[in-house]
Amino acid sequence: MSIRNSFLLLVCLTAGLAFYAACSPGSKTDTCETNPQPGCPNYVEPDPCETNPQPGCPNYVEPDPCETNPQPGCPYYVDPCVANPQPGCPNYDPVPVPVLAPTITLGTANYTVSSTYTEKFADGFWYIRVTLNNSTKPLIIHAVRYKAGTPGYSIEAWSGKDSINGKETPSAMVKRYETAGREVKVAINGGFYGMSTDGVPSGPEIVKGMMTYLGDVSQPIIGFDSNNRPHMDFLKFNAKVKNKNGVESAITTVNGITRNTNNMVLYNSAKGKRTGTNEWGAEVLCTPETGQWEILDSYLNVSCQIDRIEPVSGKGNMAIPKGKIVLSGHGTANTYLTDKLSAGDDVEVTVNYTLKTDSKVDASVIRNAVAGYNIILQGNNIIEPNLNVYDDPTLITNSHPRTSVGFSADKEYVFFTVVEGRRAGVSAGVTTRELAQVMKYLGAANAINLDGGGSSCLIVDKTRKNVMSDGSERAVCNGLAIIKK
Repeated sequence: MSIRNSFLLLVCLTAGLAFYAACSPGSKTDTCETNPQPGCPNYVEPDPCETNPQPGCPNYVEPDPCETNPQPGCPYYVDPCVANPQPGCPNYDPVPVPVLAPTITLGTANYTVSSTYTEKFADGFWYIRVTLNNSTKPLIIHAVRYKAGTPGYSIEAWSGKDSINGKETPSAMVKRYETAGREVKVAINGGFYGMSTDGVPSGPEIVKGMMTYLGDVSQPIIGFDSNNRPHMDFLKFNAKVKNKNGVESAITTVNGITRNTNNMVLYNSAKGKRTGTNEWGAEVLCTPETGQWEILDSYLNVSCQIDRIEPVSGKGNMAIPKGKIVLSGHGTANTYLTDKLSAGDDVEVTVNYTLKTDSKVDASVIRNAVAGYNIILQGNNIIEPNLNVYDDPTLITNSHPRTSVGFSADKEYVFFTVVEGRRAGVSAGVTTRELAQVMKYLGAANAINLDGGGSSCLIVDKTRKNVMSDGSERAVCNGLAIIKK
């Protein structure tokens, strides 16, 4: 075979082998075996219950709504009002932390705030302690800021031993209330009183709606309505008795220590067991027809039945049974009681009072009140006292421990404040003008000066916050308390 023919045979063999390799079955990779797709004879449609279980699948599990959207009742639900109070939440406090400036001017002196302590000890309550320093007069301030709309609490006046003749330390009052099952959140001493009259208040006192003492109406009151909204003003007293024929006689005062010429005095159980009057007048015992006098809803137009009348007969000093009242008259008032009234008669008794600047605020509004010495801050303006009307002006102008109660311009916040004093090198005390500046610094727009000196006392959760200038608590005539309902 020639070389040419051998070469041709080799070419043909090589070409044949290549053709066989290209066309032989199984020489190409079968994708239906490695990755079956729709259209392959071995393709199996996947089960959607395995890839994405839905309602109706045998392996479908209903999701726990407490995991996807926790609601009240879920074991790990977090109330957003607790986690982050916002407007509309019952515990929302628009100013949750009292913001205090680093300096303050008292009188003409500038003070630097050396330390502050604030504690939210309950919803709506903040305790504030401020230490001030300047080169000559250090001061320590204690205050409670209470949001008046906080539910579950009431601001009430309290009388020492529940009587105008009694005196009691604020701590003793708190203990007495707690023993009776009433939780006292905050307590502060109240108005001025006569040392010579066994603690009788100097000015008006109203406890849970009942006027317990009228006293000197030239002393302003700090009062609170049933919604704990504050009112500060002077009282205008208007009380009377009207017999069955419509004949009226004015009631001069309530629980007066003395019964003056031609006066008619209304006595209730806050006076004590007896009226304490002399024999020169008539006295009438009356029973309210709608309930006990101490717990009436209103003291306007109260229908009472006369139990008995004791005319001028050398007696006086009638007993005052709880729940009843005694009308005691001298001179013309005595004549009215003996000539216009008879035992068994129904009479109408009204004990009303309005604010000097707002006659719409009356006895049906003011439910609790104590009197102060003078208004020191009104509408953000410091009120300068007329020193000529005071027997001892140094009580106003000298530095002493002080007590004040005030409230913000919108009446949303109430401030109970005590400034320590008579502590050399620690806290010197303030004048009433400086007290007004302290109240304004804390956030009050209105404030009254209450009894100070050794009487100043602030109690929070049964703990006294201030150091007493006398070394121990003084028994006082009355005070104010914030009580859990």
